[in-house]
Amino acid sequence: MEGFLTLKIVIPEKRIQLDSMDFIVRWGEMDALGHVNNVVYFRYMETARAAWLSKINIKLGENNESFVIANTFCNYLIPITFPSTITVDTFVANVGNSSAEFVHEFTEKSSPEKPLAIGLCTGVWVNIKSGKSLSLPIKITKFFEQ
Repeated sequence: MEGFLTLKIVIPEKRIQLDSMDFIVRWGEMDALGHVNNVVYFRYMETARAAWLSKINIKLGENNESFVIANTFCNYLIPITFPSTITVDTFVANVGNSSAEFVHEFTEKSSPEKPLAIGLCTGVWVNIKSGKSLSLPIKITKFFEQ
């Protein structure tokens, strides 16, 4: 179809693990089909990234600097249902001057060998007031070199 953009996302194989976080699935996170609603996966990813940044003492918005999301997506492999506890492992890949890709792998805590979903988010470090990208600060990138 003319005028339509075709998008294919490739999950980077080379990546560095940053953090791991467990989530207890709540009844209200399910939709009418009896599994966790797709938007909740994005909340889990956002919470995992924000928790990691907090652990390394990054306060988003401080000095008018923050990550903004350039894109995000999720591949749903196996439905997540209530009750369960899931683990979201957060990785970094494809680090640029002002951006990085965060990969989030979802597994059932009791069966970590079986992936439930995998998501990716491209974060760009910006000056909030100007909207212009900035170089990623060393206080963040030092964790990308493990």
